[in-house]
Amino acid sequence: MISFNRSQIIGAEFIDDNTIRFNGSQTDHIYNMEINMDVRISDGEIVKIEGDMKRYTNFVCPQAVPVLQTAVGMSLRTKDWDKAIMKEIGRKGCEHFAEIVIECGRCFEQALRSRDLYLALCTDPGLDQEAFLENWQSA
Repeated sequence: MISFNRSQIIGAEFIDDNTIRFNGSQTDHIYNMEINMDVRISDGEIVKIEGDMKRYTNFVCPQAVPVLQTAVGMSLRTKDWDKAIMKEIGRKGCEHFAEIVIECGRCFEQALRSRDLYLALCTDPGLDQEAFLENWQSA
């Protein structure tokens, strides 16, 4: 029997009032790579990105690490930002790196919602969380 398993893990931390740092990794039996990406909260712009290939298939793979820098300046709030990431990083560098960046970007709004809910609960522990999230979504 042939089996395959790929894991992708995304984490986010707020390093200051206007910056969120994503850490994303993708691992399977062939590849193991990771990125750290800082995003400005006010406009969703990627301000810093670093990558590390820990396990890869051939000598060309690590050449994709510098290509990650093309993401700096892109905004996660621009229409079709994910297609631009795949075009610039996936096609010119590494599709796996692009997949990690895209998944981090997809977590951007969720991370903000989680932060805002946490802060609201600190102020009002009896907060109606469902109502808060409905209002947050419509704001």
